[in-house]
Amino acid sequence: MYFPYLHGKQKEVLALRHLAQVLGAEGQVQPVMEPVRVMATSMRHTLEACEAHRLPVWLVVNPVRQDFDLLLPAEAFDWGRQLFTSLPTRQWIHPTLMLGPALTPDVVRRFVQLFGARPMGLVVGPEAPPLSELMTMLGGARVRQVFFKGVEPTAADRAALGDTACVRVEDRRLPDSPDLRQDHRHPFLDPLPHPWREGGADFSDYTTLPSRPDTPEASSRLAAFRLSYLRIAPAPAPAAIWLESFLSGRLAPDEDSADQRFRRALRVFQAALDRDDACFGPTEAVRRYLAGLIDGVQPSRALSKQWELMHHLELISGVLAGRFPGTSPAGVPTSLLAPAAARA
Repeated sequence: MYFPYLHGKQKEVLALRHLAQVLGAEGQVQPVMEPVRVMATSMRHTLEACEAHRLPVWLVVNPVRQDFDLLLPAEAFDWGRQLFTSLPTRQWIHPTLMLGPALTPDVVRRFVQLFGARPMGLVVGPEAPPLSELMTMLGGARVRQVFFKGVEPTAADRAALGDTACVRVEDRRLPDSPDLRQDHRHPFLDPLPHPWREGGADFSDYTTLPSRPDTPEASSRLAAFRLSYLRIAPAPAPAAIWLESFLSGRLAPDEDSADQRFRRALRVFQAALDRDDACFGPTEAVRRYLAGLIDGVQPSRALSKQWELMHHLELISGVLAGRFPGTSPAGVPTSLLAPAAARA
């Protein structure tokens, strides 16, 4: 299961809303949402779409970052409570408690009173209270999933959680701008987890976009957009998720407009679709990029960022569900995540 860690930014909630039906049907992706904006209208619409399509979302109801930095813990919890209870139905939206230095016993008690009968999650951040104490305060609450964000689970943590599922949010930082100019392909998830080999292979990360509020985006004037792809290696080497930045190259001064650079990058991307070592889906976002090449209408930078995330989420969902790659080079199984015995 893939648990992409998001922060409720506009491009993220729109990408998730557009993909809710596909992700819900394939059942391989469960986003974690730690909001950083108090404006909740767009997020509410997205959560309603996820609920309608049975896509589980782990929603932090006591956010602490950016817009919530100056709020008291009880005020931030009230915001999350109001967002959660404003949803018409909430079967697939799981309330999740952020554990950190700002957490107070009062917020924990109110969280249990309101959500104790529901499946819930925990996010363990730096300077969190000991999990043994927290689990005692939660009593018989139905904790189903624990995410370790910025910390490693200790032996004491695992003992306190017992059989509760837990996963570490991986910090896969991208190279900075000079490196992008030197090498436009980089590993992101290597090797790709295999459920039958790794006991479920639950994994989590910040996706290919710099979603975190404290991490600026690496920028390059020559990089038009960045897409993840399944890097297919000859058997028995495992497949991996890589990132590729599509570059416009250097143009003459009279050709060096933003539209011309983006169109040049689109042509580079079109050529990449024919490589035997790379699978880009095709996803809905890939089709949108190609449509822009055909009709000559370039997306805005914000829309392109939304498509990048849409592509990444659908690609990993499709790979885990066996939908990608639809065709494969010799020696590579159609479903990379099916046990060898099942493929025989």
